[in-house]
Amino acid sequence: MVSLNVIQISPMRTLTRISQAFIRLLSIFDLGRAEVQGAFGRLSVFLLLLVGTMGGFLSCSRTSEPLSRVEFLLGTTCGVTVYGAKDGKVLDAVFQRVREIENRMSVTIETSEVSEINRNAGIKPVPVSEETFRVISEGLRFSSLSKGAFDIAIGRLVSLWGIGTDHARLPSPLEIKEALSTIDFRSVELNPEKRMVYIKTKGTALDLGAIAKGWAADEAARVLREAGIRHGIIDFGGNILVIGSHPEGRPWRIGIQNPETTRGSYLGIVPGIDVSVVTSGTYERFFTGPDGVKYHHLLDTTTGYPIRNGLDSVTVVTKESIHADGLSTTLFALGREEGLKLAESLEGVEAIFVTEDKKVYLTSGIRKSFELKNPEFQIAD
Repeated sequence: MVSLNVIQISPMRTLTRISQAFIRLLSIFDLGRAEVQGAFGRLSVFLLLLVGTMGGFLSCSRTSEPLSRVEFLLGTTCGVTVYGAKDGKVLDAVFQRVREIENRMSVTIETSEVSEINRNAGIKPVPVSEETFRVISEGLRFSSLSKGAFDIAIGRLVSLWGIGTDHARLPSPLEIKEALSTIDFRSVELNPEKRMVYIKTKGTALDLGAIAKGWAADEAARVLREAGIRHGIIDFGGNILVIGSHPEGRPWRIGIQNPETTRGSYLGIVPGIDVSVVTSGTYERFFTGPDGVKYHHLLDTTTGYPIRNGLDSVTVVTKESIHADGLSTTLFALGREEGLKLAESLEGVEAIFVTEDKKVYLTSGIRKSFELKNPEFQIAD
């Protein structure tokens, strides 16, 4: 699973990350492709149009010039590119909205609502905002769908590993055993009338990192649409949401990261209009332990260690980013066979499973539109 951890880093390190992302974008842009390639984040899907915070502007369309901004929020690099905006006020509104979400849902902000819920586990219910209640409710729904393979009550285990932070480490077997004993989404009680959340088990902690960026992307899109923006791209750490069509009137072309290489190389393309594309995979957030083993951030709720099921990545395509975000982790945790079954059973959901042996498994609704671009991979029957 993915943590929402807001990593405490220096301004210089933040600037370095953004500058590196900007350089990658320029190299992608030089390809002259129309694909949307997002260079940021938790994974996989790339943006071509995003630019850095240095006040720069890129034009990838002869008919319209985009206005873009990148900030470090939600523990990752968040970028927004819009067409047709008169000034940067609309971007101000978008990032202010994202900061509100971060302040309510981040587990590393002590005053957040989620932190307050966790502090009061086994003690008392906590009143929360309407949106925090909704995101937790969605998280519990995905937890139930996966029978706990995805579990938003994984907070203690995520914190223990610290993957994606400056204090990532290999926990001891005893520490993992203790953390596993606290993971159970069924210990979370919701009171819709009073809009209160209560964790019945002391020591259990929520972590909304596998779903909150999706909600933030949906809210960013809402702010933009209400401001009259008809064409735009949101990239929140690899959570891609495109607004409308490309300014030239055709679908956006969204590249899916090749999990065997560094960012900037894609294995296939998904065309889309008003759609969100989110990938969960093993290759973006990880560390190498003292034993020489690579430990990624997608944690198994039964073993307490990173999931090892033969998958490299899972990409989900839906209209709402909160669903794509939650489902990408859910399907990865379930594995290829069970994940495909669940994806096929859900209306409006398509998925792409990439295995370690370079096979690509597709749900039925995306087979005709997905474009495989890397000959090292093959589409499985």
